[in-house]
Amino acid sequence: MEFIDSEHKDFFEKKLRELEKYGKTDVYYKSLVYTLSISETTRDHFDSIFNIRKGEININSISSAWQTSTSAKVTRMAFSLWNRCMYDSEEDRMNDKMSSYYNPSEVFCCSYAPYFWEAIKIRYPEYTKYNEKEKQFAMYMRVGNIEQVEDYVDEKIENTEDKKVVALYMRTNLTNDNEVNSDIYSQRDKLEEFCKKNNIRNRIHYIDVRKSGLDKNRKAMNQMISDIKSKKVNGVVVADISKLYRNPLEFADLLMQDFMQDVEVTSLDDSVEDFKKLLKAIKEIEQNAQEEDEEETI
Repeated sequence: MEFIDSEHKDFFEKKLRELEKYGKTDVYYKSLVYTLSISETTRDHFDSIFNIRKGEININSISSAWQTSTSAKVTRMAFSLWNRCMYDSEEDRMNDKMSSYYNPSEVFCCSYAPYFWEAIKIRYPEYTKYNEKEKQFAMYMRVGNIEQVEDYVDEKIENTEDKKVVALYMRTNLTNDNEVNSDIYSQRDKLEEFCKKNNIRNRIHYIDVRKSGLDKNRKAMNQMISDIKSKKVNGVVVADISKLYRNPLEFADLLMQDFMQDVEVTSLDDSVEDFKKLLKAIKEIEQNAQEEDEEETI
C-alpha cells in the first residue's frame, strides 16, 4: 500500500485502530478511510465527513465552506467507494439528481489520482490483481461506462462459504447515453444499498440496456434465467416488477416454473410481493370455484 506522505500513513493507521474498536474492518471502511486520509483538509474535517461509529457519510459536507476543489474530489472519491454515492447533497439524493462531478474525468483530474487508484485496489482487491501491462486496461474497464456492454454481467462474491447468491437485475429502455448511465447507476446504487442493509454479500449484476420489458431477446435476462436453472443463483432483486416484465402474465408464468420454486424474488417497491398476493388470491378463487363445481356435480 502506498501513501502520499507520513501524515497520510499515520492518520490512516490511527483511523484503522478506531475501525477495529467498532469491529468495522471490511473493504468499504478501509477504502473510505484511506481516501479521506489523503489530503490535509479531509483529515482535519474527517468527523464532519464520516461518522465511524454509525457508519454514515455526510453528503452535505461536500458543499461545506472549508472544502477546496481538490478536497471535494477526495470526498467524492471516498463516497463513491463507500456506497457508490453520486450526489452532492441530501436534497439531490432525495430527488435522485446525480452529479457529473463524480465522473472519472472530473475526480481523477488531480495529483491525487495515483492514490485514488490505491483506494480502488483496497475496495476491489479481487479485480485489481493485475500485472503492469494489464493495469491500464483494467482501470478503463472499472471506470468505463457500463452501457457500452449490452449484456454486462459482474460477479461480486465476497463470502464463498455463504451459498446464497442473489441476482441484481437492471434494465432500461432509454437510448441516450447520459440517460442510460443515470438510469442504470440509479438502479444499481439502490440495489447495492438494499444488499448492504440485508447483509447480502454474494451478488451478480445482470444489466440489459436499450431494451423494452416486452422484448424477449434480452441477453442479460436470458443469462440470469440460465444461471437460476443451473443453481448458480437462488435469489433475484429488482427495483420494481416492470424491470423483469412489462406483461404481468409473463411474470406469473416465470414464477410458476419448477426451477423458480426455491428462488426468492424481491422488489424494492414491494410490487413483486403485491403481485404474489394477487396471484395467490386468484388461485384461491379458482380453487374454490372448482370445489363448488365438484360439489354441484356430486
